[in-house]
Amino acid sequence: MAMKKHLVLILYGLILAGASSCENSSSSDIFYYDETGCADVWWVNFNDTLAPGVYESVVSAYLLNADIEMYSFDTFYDSTVAELCFACHCRTGTVLQVEVESGNKRKMRSLGFYQ
Repeated sequence: MAMKKHLVLILYGLILAGASSCENSSSSDIFYYDETGCADVWWVNFNDTLAPGVYESVVSAYLLNADIEMYSFDTFYDSTVAELCFACHCRTGTVLQVEVESGNKRKMRSLGFYQ
């Protein structure tokens, strides 16, 4: 009977170890992007009305096109980033925060994102 309990405990431990190793394989990284007045590349072919949720889907589609899966999306305002000019390249102060699958640091930096 004691042997049976030990086997059950060992089996249970192996199952837990296997499950935890699967969770660790899907790690993610947080990146930021400073929105510009009109120079953000994901808006180039966008001809629709900007409604709630559209911003997230457009950025997600852009990243998926670069083979990067986005897990979460958020925006916030940072007055230290805002530039008081009206050129397309001027930063608005809105910062995009995206969580993407890990291992894409080089790609994200080449797309203009930073950590």
